[in-house]
Amino acid sequence: MKIKSIIAGLLLYTRALPAIAETSLLNSLPGNVQKSIEETRAACRSIGVDVKVTSGDQGLGRFTLKDGKPAVVVDPILLCGECYPGFNCSNRGTRNVEIYVHNGSWVKALSNSNITGDIFVSTKPGAYKPMGQELNALVVNLFIGNKECPTRMAASSSEQSWEARSCVVRWNGTKFTYKPL
Repeated sequence: MKIKSIIAGLLLYTRALPAIAETSLLNSLPGNVQKSIEETRAACRSIGVDVKVTSGDQGLGRFTLKDGKPAVVVDPILLCGECYPGFNCSNRGTRNVEIYVHNGSWVKALSNSNITGDIFVSTKPGAYKPMGQELNALVVNLFIGNKECPTRMAASSSEQSWEARSCVVRWNGTKFTYKPL
C-alpha cells in the first residue's frame, strides 16, 4: 500500500535526525496538542488488532521553514500507521492535519480537515538542521477544497472523492498557501 511506504519513509526521516530526547518535541508542544495526540493514539490502540501506534516523538513530521523556524506536522495517519475510519480518519479517508510553527512558542499555522490520501513532503537538498531539512512544499489531496485550491462540488460523498484535488502547500514567510497542482 502506497501510504504505508510514505509513512515508513517519514518515520525513517524523523529517526535520522540528530539525537534529541525521545519525547522532547512532543513535550514542547502545547498541552492541548499533546492531549489530542495521545487521544488519537489511544483511539487507535483501542481497535484491538495489530495496530502499530507510535509513541513519544515518533509519528510527528519535522521540518524547518525557509525563514529557519522549526515546524511540526501532526497527522493522525502518521500517529497510528494507517487510516482507521472512525478512529483517526473518516470513512472517506479524510483527517485533520495540523502544522505548528515555533516562533518563541508553538503556534498552529495550518489546520485542514479535508486532506485525504498521501501527503508528499518535499524538502530542499542539503545538510540536516536540528529540526529537519528545509521544507520546499507539501503536496496534498483535498477532498473538498478551499478558496485557494477549490474543488467542484459533487452530488454525493462517493462522487466527491472523484473531485479531490491535488494542491501544493508552501510557506510564504507568514502563512501556508495552497495552489492547484
